[in-house]
Amino acid sequence: MEETMARRPLRRDRAHKGIDSAVLWRLGALRYETQGAQAREAVHPQAFWDDSRVAHPAEVVATARWEHRHATELRLEGSSEGPGGHPGASKLIATAHLAHGLAADAPMVFLIHGYAVPMPVLDALVARTLRAQGAHSVRLDLPFHLRRRMPGHSSGDGFFGTDPARIRATVRQAVEDAAALVAWARANVTPTVAVMGVSLGGLVTSLLAAQVPLDSVIAVAPLCDPPLTFLEHMPRRLARRLGINSSSGGAWGDDRDEARAMLDAALAPLVPRNLIPRTLPENITLVRPELDLIVGPQPIADLAAAWGAELWDYPYGHITVMNAPGVGARIRDRLLDPRRIGAGHSPLAAAAV
Repeated sequence: MEETMARRPLRRDRAHKGIDSAVLWRLGALRYETQGAQAREAVHPQAFWDDSRVAHPAEVVATARWEHRHATELRLEGSSEGPGGHPGASKLIATAHLAHGLAADAPMVFLIHGYAVPMPVLDALVARTLRAQGAHSVRLDLPFHLRRRMPGHSSGDGFFGTDPARIRATVRQAVEDAAALVAWARANVTPTVAVMGVSLGGLVTSLLAAQVPLDSVIAVAPLCDPPLTFLEHMPRRLARRLGINSSSGGAWGDDRDEARAMLDAALAPLVPRNLIPRTLPENITLVRPELDLIVGPQPIADLAAAWGAELWDYPYGHITVMNAPGVGARIRDRLLDPRRIGAGHSPLAAAAV
């Protein structure tokens, strides 16, 4: 009997890791920008964001409107600045659903999808349930994704590359777009904004929480240490293309130690634990899949410790964590928790200004 019980978790663990491995294979087949200068300079984390448009967000307007039985759907657009040159590189695109009959301070829940998603299925399902529980919802198409993808390319193609300056620019664009939507929601819908992001969306969510006071934040399996993830969890076929192996740092350094040091310095603004959150730490929750092969579990624990945020552990993988029993309801309850309504600036952030 004991032997049987010991085997079942092992088979389950292999299944979770197997799904993550399959996703890594697919991610390795995407297109990554490898041209251009390889900027290697160190960048000060907060100075980088102080120079961004996050504090002075672009105007967002509704360009189309549809009335449904329980909600009004809006197509939102605004100017956006980032690399790419295609139409989606210069235009923020989002979809909001304003639920009918809610109080003036009912929360707007902002959903930010993961890397290379072909369709926003998870966002749509979560948003529908949240609206039924008394919230508005809005979802953003990240740069190079969905309605903003490069013509003739898959969703996610071109978001990442080998040039740290370009990686910084693309991630900053995503956070600037998110900040613009938060400003739009507070000016036009409600003062109460909660944000949930998954994977890459979890990185954008965490960086947004570092710069903008939010009422509730959930980051699920966030990519919260890009330098570590890029080197330790890169898809094998992509690592081969970039010349990265156990002894070489490829385009980033003569060896892995040199590559890690360079990325740590050049991508410092994209590592949330290098920043002091402007969202109250008690309003931030991180979901860590313990079997995560895509971003790795340790950086999520490190961020929780650095920020004093709540950490939820699940014995699942990066992809399967949203299937953990009860996790969906637990996330919704946390996003809509009335104790988090009206969050102010983090006292740590205020002291640092």
